[in-house]
Amino acid sequence: MKSRKDKLAFLKEHKDNNMFKVILQGTFDPNIKWYMPKDLSYTPDAAPMGLNPSNLHMELPKCTVFAKGHYKGKGVSDKRLKELLLQVLESMHPAESMLYEQMLKKKLKIKGLTESLVLEVFPDLYREV
Repeated sequence: MKSRKDKLAFLKEHKDNNMFKVILQGTFDPNIKWYMPKDLSYTPDAAPMGLNPSNLHMELPKCTVFAKGHYKGKGVSDKRLKELLLQVLESMHPAESMLYEQMLKKKLKIKGLTESLVLEVFPDLYREV
C-alpha cells in the first residue's frame, strides 16, 4: 500500500476488527504508557504460524497488565513484568511478537501509518466524546 487512499481503504476494511483496534489504540493513544524494559532480549517461538503456544488473539486482551497505572499491574514488580513479557513474546510467532513489541514501544513500523490517518477512520478510538 503506497498511497494514503489505499491505507485509508485498508483501515476502513478492518474497522470492525477489535484486535486491530486494540493494537492501534495501544500504539497511538497518548494516555497509555506501557512497561517496556530497555534491555529486552527474547527468542520468539519458531513454530509455523498457527502452531505456536499463543497468539495475538490470546495475548492482547491481557496486555493491560503492562499498562502503567492500570489496576491489573498494580503491585507487580518490574522484574515480574519483564518475566511475563518475555513469556508472552516467546510464546507467539515472530511476526506477532514483533507487532506486540512495536505496540508497547508505540512505534508500529508501517510506513505512512500515522495518528491522523488512524483517527480519520477511528475518530473515537481513544478520544473522549
